[in-house]
Amino acid sequence: MVENQADYVSAALNGVRNTAIEAAILVMLVIYLFLGSWRQVLVVLLALPTTLILNFGIMKLLGFSLNIFSLGGLVIAISVVLDNSIIVLENIVRLRRKLDESEVEEFAISGTTEVGPAIIAATVSFLALFVPFLLVPGLTSLLFRELILVISGIVLVSLLVALTLTPMLSALLLKAPAKETRFERFFDRLTQAYGQYLGSALQKPWRVVGGFFVVLAVAGLLAPGIGGEFLPPMDDGRVVIKVKLPTGAALNETNKILHRIEKLLEGDPLIKSSFTLVGGKVWGLYTYEIANEGEIDLQLVPRHSRKLSTKQYIARLRSKVAKVPIAGGQAMVSQMKIKGLRNLGEADIEMKVRGDDVNKLFGLAKQAAEKMNESAHFTNVYVSLDLSKPEYRIKLDRVRAAELGVSAADLANTLRSLLSGAVPTQFRDGDEYYNVRVMVPESGIRSRQDIENLPLKGSLGDYLRIRDVAEVERAVGPVEILRENQVKEVIVRGDASGVSVGQALSELKALMDQMERPAGYEIQYGGQAQMMGEMQRSALSILFFAVFFAFLVLAVQFNRLKLPALILACVPVSLAGMAYALFLTRLPLGATVLIGALVVTAATINDGVLLFTFADELVEGGRPSFPAVIEAAKIRLRPRLMTTLPIIFGLVPLALNLEEGGDMLQPMAAAAIGGLILVLPVALLLMPCIYLIFTRKGGHPDPKERLVKKIAAKENEL
Repeated sequence: MVENQADYVSAALNGVRNTAIEAAILVMLVIYLFLGSWRQVLVVLLALPTTLILNFGIMKLLGFSLNIFSLGGLVIAISVVLDNSIIVLENIVRLRRKLDESEVEEFAISGTTEVGPAIIAATVSFLALFVPFLLVPGLTSLLFRELILVISGIVLVSLLVALTLTPMLSALLLKAPAKETRFERFFDRLTQAYGQYLGSALQKPWRVVGGFFVVLAVAGLLAPGIGGEFLPPMDDGRVVIKVKLPTGAALNETNKILHRIEKLLEGDPLIKSSFTLVGGKVWGLYTYEIANEGEIDLQLVPRHSRKLSTKQYIARLRSKVAKVPIAGGQAMVSQMKIKGLRNLGEADIEMKVRGDDVNKLFGLAKQAAEKMNESAHFTNVYVSLDLSKPEYRIKLDRVRAAELGVSAADLANTLRSLLSGAVPTQFRDGDEYYNVRVMVPESGIRSRQDIENLPLKGSLGDYLRIRDVAEVERAVGPVEILRENQVKEVIVRGDASGVSVGQALSELKALMDQMERPAGYEIQYGGQAQMMGEMQRSALSILFFAVFFAFLVLAVQFNRLKLPALILACVPVSLAGMAYALFLTRLPLGATVLIGALVVTAATINDGVLLFTFADELVEGGRPSFPAVIEAAKIRLRPRLMTTLPIIFGLVPLALNLEEGGDMLQPMAAAAIGGLILVLPVALLLMPCIYLIFTRKGGHPDPKERLVKKIAAKENEL
């Protein structure tokens, strides 16, 4: 067996499954810490499997399979799936502690009714954030479609469970009032301290807003230092050693080089299996015969059986392979690319030099390759165009040919027929037809003289020799000429070393800006660079439509535009936490991080809806804005922490990447944790401040109003 990806896929699925279990356990522990009663935890615990079972049924109906993306969506959903049930349960428990004399059934109904509209609006806004993935075309949307639909399905089912099953279970299991725990007494003191601190902060709300603006500005300054990539490399242990010799090298020479490398690998305990291909390369489902190329495919032992990652092993192996002498050629060690994504190219970075003249293109490509080799951030650099192919060039003497009545087309057609062959008829064998090709046998073309002596028919029906009208000389030329949209191009390929693909690409662009090139020649970037560009355009479109749809939903919920705008204005500050997390963890920004951005945005909107909805109810009841927003913030402190902290702890196993298969989603989880950590101060401080600034109504008058009143008082005295 040449290669078996099923081993890694099975291990990855088991790893993501274990991560989901770990996330569920952490979420339950956090919930128990806040609720302090196993009866209350049991309500949530019964809601979780009900939601997941219903979601698996939806996955079955949609024809989804269990893969890294769908299970990754499950891990993310486990973190957010209990939000609605937690909010409902916490409100029921809060009302019961406040009014002990009523029946628990009344609390279940009133508690659900009180927060029902808010969680419906928050859930619909959450779903609206993911709608653009189904509308915006591109590879990014296609890759994460299952993940998005899994998350959306679970969140939608969780809303139904929160509004139906959770109140019912609360009425059944919470008959006796729970005793107050030490943590609850501590949290009550924390709530009072928070209310006092918030009251002080609201005295000068613009200072708080200015502080968060500084946090956002610093994140913007750190953003250029964050690397970029399209998809994170997986630690699947698939390594390839590719050998390229000069064109024309014998197959035996290629075999000797590969045999020397095989000797270096003998006895390596980290290698599970290896496969050597001499004289060709594998591209997709096809194998091409190329005498001067070969490769060794390695499969390392599973991740849990080795201390080195695939990336670290490749770095160590490069130093070993570099000791093998390869005259005029090179050996490149890299990780195998993800199968099925051809647009990623053969290397991390592909620079396409485009123009008309092949020689000029080759010269520019060689200059670019030399600059890349001089940098420590590039490895496995090579030029696609090979001008070392030995060939004969025939130069027509046009004066002599004209005298003998021979045109350039006559010469070209004659050489094509004699050397490549002409098909005058076909041979039939049953239902199959085979071309009969007439040509000079290979044994008849062994030297330049053999070509010079080939016959050429003159205009008068007489026969000449090629040497009578042309000169044959030795030369070298390209093995193949690449074209894209009918324009010739030469590709310079290389892998990033020590930095992310995005950082290496930025450095390469800076180097190319310094290099002079003739008019009419341009440089384009392919491979991951092209995919990253498409990803950025798709991400901007997705984020724009996500915010737009969420704004529409919130505008319908609040029946005005101001409060939705205030909630969405807080989103960039929350997303700044993702920049801090990626910068500190040195993880690059990739396509998967977009999912984390939507999770952080959803959490921000959820907190804003809960706070503003309750504050608005108090204001409409006659309370001034200042005490109303403090009261709303204090009441919503516990559910806010109970919804955000489980998401953070639920994403921790993915962020730590403890299991196989977590590589793809690790940057997303780490970035989401950073954003969610910043969501807490945004919800606790920034949102109350901007609510007070833009919706002042009694209790704590605006400074302008105070000034107007003072002027009016003085005028009355006069």
